[in-house]
Amino acid sequence: MGETETPKSLFPRLTGGPGGIGRSETERHQRGRLEGAMVAAVAQHGYTDTTVGELVALAGVSKSTFYEHFPSKEECFLSTFETIVDEASSRVALAYRSQGQDDSPGGLEESLSAAFRRFAEIVDEEAIPATLVVVDSLTLGRAALDQRERGFESFERMIHQSFQQASGESQPSDLAVRVLVAGVWTVVYRCIRAGCPEELGDHLKPIVDWALSYRNPVTLPLRTPRPASQNREEAAAETVDWKEPPDSPRSREFLSQRDRIVRAAAQVSAEIGYANLTIPAISSTAGTSNQTFYEHFDSKEEAFLTAFEELCDRGLAATFAAAATETEWTATVEAGMRGLLEHIVVEPLFAKLAFFELPAAGPAALDHADAAVRRFTGFLDPRALPPGVAPLPPVIVEALGGGRWQAIQHEIAVGDFDALPDLAPKLTAVALTPLLRADAEIR
Repeated sequence: MGETETPKSLFPRLTGGPGGIGRSETERHQRGRLEGAMVAAVAQHGYTDTTVGELVALAGVSKSTFYEHFPSKEECFLSTFETIVDEASSRVALAYRSQGQDDSPGGLEESLSAAFRRFAEIVDEEAIPATLVVVDSLTLGRAALDQRERGFESFERMIHQSFQQASGESQPSDLAVRVLVAGVWTVVYRCIRAGCPEELGDHLKPIVDWALSYRNPVTLPLRTPRPASQNREEAAAETVDWKEPPDSPRSREFLSQRDRIVRAAAQVSAEIGYANLTIPAISSTAGTSNQTFYEHFDSKEEAFLTAFEELCDRGLAATFAAAATETEWTATVEAGMRGLLEHIVVEPLFAKLAFFELPAAGPAALDHADAAVRRFTGFLDPRALPPGVAPLPPVIVEALGGGRWQAIQHEIAVGDFDALPDLAPKLTAVALTPLLRADAEIR
């Protein structure tokens, strides 16, 4: 086997000392070259396969210089992410301010349109850095969550400011703005993964209309929810709970070897992260041999995705069962959302895999994640709407699905986990507002 070719440096070395630049400027330039190398390397073969050796070769610096700037590859990636987002948000803010801060209702639409138009242009012009931020960062799982949250916050502040400066407009809730921003990122994600970032600008009008719908948000009346304990009792009635060790006597009695392997893959990845998941760890937890593992699965990825799909089916069943307890459409939507959130509380294994570990399993897992979000947003499908309710543009259905999914992830990461079901009416109102508008009556 031949030796791996050393990547050619992408950046010229700078001359220091007399006639050159100073130390601080040299360090700034080195850091910028390393971040540029990260963009180039991740674009070529993804974050996981990028190495520090490749980064220093592309940046034209030594390994010791790399570690003077970053303690790890992960920190270099997160710094690169932050640099890209800061630059993009500055450009978008400049476009927003160019509208003159008009405080009329029309001024609100103009400022939002200008900001989104500039954002779409940046995604098109800088598609490779945008891919690192919107797609590749997902493969880091929880490690990149704080960075994504900070990225969202800069755009959330801009939207709040837009509404505050428009006289006579009611203010959207923090949750609505969070869903809106995360939803736009979902649309960017879809365009990039489809290989057509230039199409983002085509969605300007429906996205701005969606944002403007929160000038008059829907408020749901208080309802008496089904007791959360009922879900817990139903879960406890299972033959073998998913929290049961896969190698326990009970698991050995009631579960097949395949089922034990699937549950082991879920439990180990939830405990140590998908990136650290190994087939020996799965086999050991399941109480089987590696040979037995390969009789059922070809890879750890296959076992992990099988576990996710089974857990996802359980979550969907809980959602549908809760929705079936109501008959009026808006009530079924809220009940279904509450059912999902209650299920997440009851089955934290599903929460860890679905919201944090799944994207780390690679492109195939991202496809599974996309499909899961669409399944849990089925009530927005035009075929599910009651008579008289006009369907939303498909891009907004996708945005609402992704936006609410990420809002739930946020609450799991930073909020009171057991209080998740209390978000059901608020998340439902955020989803129904663009459908029912200001003159809707929720009975």
